[in-house]
Amino acid sequence: MKVKVTFILFLMNALVFMSIGQEDPFLRDFLERWENSKKYFLAVAEAMPEDKYHEKVYEEGMNFAEQLMHVALIIDWHAFSKFDGREAGIRWEEFKPEGKTKQQMIRIAEKEFDRAKRLIATFDPERLNEKGSYADFTRTRRQFLLLLADHVSHHRGQMIVYLRLQKIVPPNYINYQ
Repeated sequence: MKVKVTFILFLMNALVFMSIGQEDPFLRDFLERWENSKKYFLAVAEAMPEDKYHEKVYEEGMNFAEQLMHVALIIDWHAFSKFDGREAGIRWEEFKPEGKTKQQMIRIAEKEFDRAKRLIATFDPERLNEKGSYADFTRTRRQFLLLLADHVSHHRGQMIVYLRLQKIVPPNYINYQ
């Protein structure tokens, strides 16, 4: 009986913990926006033909594949180190586009969006006002989430320009992202 009660208490605690992010209005709204942002980002990535993924638009810039993998890399780094405090540095090698197919790169980006979503969904809203450092500035965890969303939008916008340069009509905009 004691084991059963302990197990039930454990499950109840886990369910409460898993729903923390859903109860906070900021986190709930952010997660809705994040999911729509992911869908739109992946639709943009799918729209570019694979044979155009590595074409340079201009010499000093990133190509389409590099843009896609850069977003995945920064989601990993930013969400887990700047937002959640992971000590590990940037994992450059895992996110290099060379030797990866279009679908492999898209799956990596999708995985990073989903990993960040799980982190944010279980994040304790009491910690949103904690501060962390990035370069020469200090921001709250809430601000780090907003910066992460802005970064995705910034690079997705560049990817849309690349589609237009290929005379490809980009996917329709998904509201609230």
